[in-house]
Amino acid sequence: MSLLLLLATAGAGLWAVRRDAASRPGVSSAIWIPTVWLAILASRPFSLWFDLGGAATLEGSPLDRAVFFALITAAAIVLARRPIPWGDVARHNWPLLLFYGYLLVSICWAHSPFVSLRRWGKEAGNILIVLLILSERDPIQAFRAVVVRCACLLLPLSVILIRHFPDLGRRYSQHSGGLEVTGVTTQKNALGATVLVCATVVLFDWLERRRAKTGAPPFSPSFVPPALLALGLWLLALSQSRTSMLAFGSAALLLLTPRLPIIRRQLARLIPLLVLGVTLLIALEALFDWSRPAVTELGREMTFTGRTDVWRELLALRTDPLIGTGFMSLWDDPQHRARLPEWVAFSAHNGYLEVYLAGGIVGVGLLALLLASTALRLHRALARPTPWAIAGVAILVATIVANCAESHFACMTPIGLLYLTAHLGS
Repeated sequence: MSLLLLLATAGAGLWAVRRDAASRPGVSSAIWIPTVWLAILASRPFSLWFDLGGAATLEGSPLDRAVFFALITAAAIVLARRPIPWGDVARHNWPLLLFYGYLLVSICWAHSPFVSLRRWGKEAGNILIVLLILSERDPIQAFRAVVVRCACLLLPLSVILIRHFPDLGRRYSQHSGGLEVTGVTTQKNALGATVLVCATVVLFDWLERRRAKTGAPPFSPSFVPPALLALGLWLLALSQSRTSMLAFGSAALLLLTPRLPIIRRQLARLIPLLVLGVTLLIALEALFDWSRPAVTELGREMTFTGRTDVWRELLALRTDPLIGTGFMSLWDDPQHRARLPEWVAFSAHNGYLEVYLAGGIVGVGLLALLLASTALRLHRALARPTPWAIAGVAILVATIVANCAESHFACMTPIGLLYLTAHLGS
């Protein structure tokens, strides 16, 4: 019975994907390349699906490397055939190139330079994948298609795996020992990130379809978008990923409130208002320590489920404060690993700390420049607000929030891909 449910769910998901493809005539078949890429980032590597091992080792899995290399090559071939003004792209995105260029240079002082280089190559592949999406005739439609099609498959399959295939959809936490749900991913926070990305874009797509009313055939019956959102919210609650809940709530609020006329008139000031709001929150925290009761109300301790302990242990390593340890290098360095407790997994659980460990103050400074450039570009776009500009702000805020408790900057995650799309597309 469980196998029949799995097959039926997969079949229904593929039917919804087929209907989606039929409803977006301006999207080329090349968009399946980023769709497969995102589906892998938002679930688990091929080697883990087929139990071939190697995905978590220093050298990685040959199968996974072959799959990513094939997708990057295919994306490069498609881009080479399109009339893209590469000089303009480079000039317009110099903060992004500076950040990724520095991460590439940092490989020179990494513990395992060739391994770090391969990892950087895969992460840089995200840029090619995003450029493929944005070079479509209708880039926003293509972006929505990629994420919605992944959502149609990954969200329902996560439910089936959690309920009927516990060996695949659940696991015992290495930190707490408790049972946690993973769905199509490998751990609960990864599931939260997947749901955050899928639910945010499904909501954006649904709102845009209702606004456009183009008369094009819907990608599925009208109950499917709200059903996907309901599944996403249920999975978020089940995963107990509070950070993803907060990030999705922020993104959803930013997508929905501009529909109100009183808010729509103030959109040109949205970015400055957000910056002012964050500044006030920081000032109030310094004066009144308001975060303690807020975190307690969310069912969490001030240790953020042990994250502050992880941060303390990592900072105690006293890595090079200026240039760090090299891109994705700390976790493979035996000297650093020997000084860390076993319960510190292969993540800093903070995107900003992860960049500091890899690239030091220089890396964090370049990341801050990149985020500031994204905000500035979105601020300019909001002078004449478009739905994509509003979605870009929602993605930027969700990215900043999500990286407070998990690592997504240059870490091959779906949230990292979503942010690159917002930056390059703004």
